[in-house]
Amino acid sequence: MKTTLYINSVLVYSERNNKFFYTKFKDRLNVIYGKNTSGKSTLIQLLLFAFGINDNKIKLAEILSEEIFVRLDCTVTRERGCEPYVFLRQDETLFIREKGRKVLRFNGISGDSSAEHIKLKKYFSKLFNFGLQLESNSGVSEAPIETIFLPYYISQEVGWVYLRKSFTNLNFYKNFKEDFLDYYLGIESALDREEKRKIERNISRLNSQIKFFTEVERDSPDFKLANAVTKALNGKANQLLVEITGNKEKLMDLENDYVDNSNKLTFYSKRLAVVSKVKRNHQNQEPGKDNCPTCNQILPSGIENAYAFFQEGNDTIALKKDLKEKIKQTQSTLNALSKKIEIKRSDMSASFKIFNRYSEEDVTLEKYIDHRVNIQLLENLNKQIGQLTLELETERERLKDYKTEDEILFEREKKNKVFKDIYSRYISDLGLPNVSEDRFSKLYDISSFPFQGVHLHLAVMSYHFAFNYLITDTVTIHRLPFILDSIFKEDVEGGNRIKILNFINANFPRDTQTILSIADDSNIDSRIGQYKADIFKDNAHMICIGNGTEERALLKSNDDSQKALIEDSFEILEAI
Repeated sequence: MKTTLYINSVLVYSERNNKFFYTKFKDRLNVIYGKNTSGKSTLIQLLLFAFGINDNKIKLAEILSEEIFVRLDCTVTRERGCEPYVFLRQDETLFIREKGRKVLRFNGISGDSSAEHIKLKKYFSKLFNFGLQLESNSGVSEAPIETIFLPYYISQEVGWVYLRKSFTNLNFYKNFKEDFLDYYLGIESALDREEKRKIERNISRLNSQIKFFTEVERDSPDFKLANAVTKALNGKANQLLVEITGNKEKLMDLENDYVDNSNKLTFYSKRLAVVSKVKRNHQNQEPGKDNCPTCNQILPSGIENAYAFFQEGNDTIALKKDLKEKIKQTQSTLNALSKKIEIKRSDMSASFKIFNRYSEEDVTLEKYIDHRVNIQLLENLNKQIGQLTLELETERERLKDYKTEDEILFEREKKNKVFKDIYSRYISDLGLPNVSEDRFSKLYDISSFPFQGVHLHLAVMSYHFAFNYLITDTVTIHRLPFILDSIFKEDVEGGNRIKILNFINANFPRDTQTILSIADDSNIDSRIGQYKADIFKDNAHMICIGNGTEERALLKSNDDSQKALIEDSFEILEAI
């Protein structure tokens, strides 16, 4: 089941000025309207700001200077049911209250590369089951938070002109368009592609190594000669080699024991020196008779002090005796080991002399050793080839889990066709001429449109509605409110406005909310009532900013209508 987020309400509050804004959002259409510069786009940008997006902070500078917080009460629907969430942002800190009133806090999120912002990105990735990976110069990594919202947001400015430009920080990713579309259409992710490339590089490496080792084994004359020498001397040589190897191992064990006991002897000797010094000093610290070594006063002469003095003396004497005995035993062990080492070295020298004198058919054991190295190398090569072959088969099996380039291109072409059918129908509904060229109609080919002015605006709208419709078929993709900021550009007049509103009312997604903003001045030919009555009817929830007449009117004086919600917000802000 998809993860779907609904925004139930938004609260903006300035404690410094005691001003606020509050509205609810409903299912289906939510229409924000008001005079130009009344605060419609500011409200939409604050929705994104409340989710930790910093892209529009400069545009929000004026309202952020009023020391506001933004609170979104939301519902997240997943397979296990619906759960309430509160997202509350104040300056550089985002608070998230989950079900059960657990409050999470992300401090210092104003920088997208900060540790807290990266933690927040991971949180949202888990919340929305979002796994888009993007490739940059530093490698493949998790996509920024903006990409979670990008399919569902058309910004007021560049969003109605350029595709995938509603956020400004996505330009430096490699193959961004393909990775973005592949992920949202369920075709392939950058992580899949990177893993596939690693497997393919590994297969190429394994094939090269197997080829090299095989050719060395087949063509080397040294290996052929080594086989002949081994047959002549293999029996006696192996016997002598086993004997020499055994003596060498025993010698190493003896030498290790000698080092260990040398270390013990040094430790015991140094410890005895310390104990002896303590004993001498102790004799001059008798209670009631000798002076304190630090203050020159007579030491206390109580019974307990006297008892402790004599007990410590006895302990020191016993310890000295024990250490002397250990030194004696250790020295004895060292002497015995030294003698064994000398004998073992002599045995090894004799074995080497026998080894060097032995020959058969004019082939000395010295030559046997030289060729034995080649034989061992040959055996290692055979083992290596076998191991590499097993690894190669494993990698080939792993590669089968990933789509081939042809399969990916085939999947893209299928999506291209579906998109083109939807997009062509939408532009026809909006009265635009049909475009047959692939670069203007196929999803993976489109980068611009052959239109200008109002026609460009309508084409971009058709594209976004078609893409939103298309990704509903991807079962793993989250669903967020579809946000369209400023659906009427300055040059969109009369009949085109009605055409746009009829199109939106007929085609808005039914499985999530749609939030859009409309410029409407109550003092100059207001049409919002007509839009509601004739077009939207019961589909739309209307949200007015500034009574339709005021500018910069998002916040108004606090009338205590949301006193309880504001108090609850401060409880979240003050949660520990």
